[in-house]
Amino acid sequence: MPKRKLDSILKLLSVLLNEDKPVTPYYLQRKYDMRFDTLDRAIRVLLEVGFVNQEVEMGPPPRRFISLTEKGRKAAYHAREILKLAGEL
Repeated sequence: MPKRKLDSILKLLSVLLNEDKPVTPYYLQRKYDMRFDTLDRAIRVLLEVGFVNQEVEMGPPPRRFISLTEKGRKAAYHAREILKLAGEL
């Protein structure tokens, strides 16, 4: 199974489960070696379905913080299991 097909949304859900506080996209990009454009698209999708919250801290520079919602936390457990079954974790 092509890794890039699973990585974006499922990986983001799974890695957010590891974080105990809201994190910036830049932090996620660096720590988990994610491409910014892919990460940004995944964040927008997860915001749309209510799996993540986004808080903006006005700057300079302004920063976005991302965290799982309760619904997102439930989805993240399933995402982690899917990635394990696919051999991605």
